[in-house]
Amino acid sequence: MTDLDMDLLRAFVRVAETGSFTRAGQMTGASQSAVSVKIKKLEDRLGNTLLSRSPRSVRLTSFGARFLSDALSLIDLHDRVTARVSGPSVQKRLRCGISDHAAGGRLPEIIASLSKALPEHRLHVAVGYSDTLYNDFKAGLFSAIMVRSEDVEGTGHVAFEENLVWTAARDFTWETGTPFPLVALSETCALRRLATGTLKDAGIAFEDAFTGTGVGAIQGAVSAGLGIACLDRRNIPEGCREVGELYRLPELPKTRMTLFCREDPTIVSAILQVFRDAA
Repeated sequence: MTDLDMDLLRAFVRVAETGSFTRAGQMTGASQSAVSVKIKKLEDRLGNTLLSRSPRSVRLTSFGARFLSDALSLIDLHDRVTARVSGPSVQKRLRCGISDHAAGGRLPEIIASLSKALPEHRLHVAVGYSDTLYNDFKAGLFSAIMVRSEDVEGTGHVAFEENLVWTAARDFTWETGTPFPLVALSETCALRRLATGTLKDAGIAFEDAFTGTGVGAIQGAVSAGLGIACLDRRNIPEGCREVGELYRLPELPKTRMTLFCREDPTIVSAILQVFRDAA
């Protein structure tokens, strides 16, 4: 096997992170075909297939999943050595995953605060569902993730505790006796499953009034008066209100946002403080 080119390793990690040659190219300023060529070169040098390709998806092979951790370690080692040789101007990359519910509408503020709190690091941020982020964290794709603790296994650093509430637009009216107009994320969202399970346990029939792909979409649908959503209290949109008592809806549990991080304690503390300040 010949020497491994860092550019090829970085291309592989980008495809693994995004699940897409196109998105990996957008992140690196290369075309889809150029990224594909880099992956093929790396596979030829390794003598094994890293990715399983289909018209709809790109997945890691069993070898690719094992090699991903090695690739990340090699890149981090390379960057640390480069930083020592070149001086403090070279930043270490910090891969962060943030649950959509942990960030909500404060995502720009949180990212700006993280950049300010960690000036020696170059942030790469992905937003998604807690369980998906946690699986990717275990696979070595992220250095740190902020997720809902109820959605994952393991013990991390609790950032803050939050109340879940039923919320709707101020002028929205639900006629009790008709199906509950649920505004929620897709079936893969654990918070949706919690909300629907709570309604079923209370014997309340419901129907989907709106299904979105992110907290921002849910906030927009609630503000537009499409129905009632289960949201973290801090994510209640402007012009909306809590309606749990008004409609005698079942009480929702509290939730915890938890940090899982492989970095040193100073970075853990900095990330926790940013999210606590934004809570």
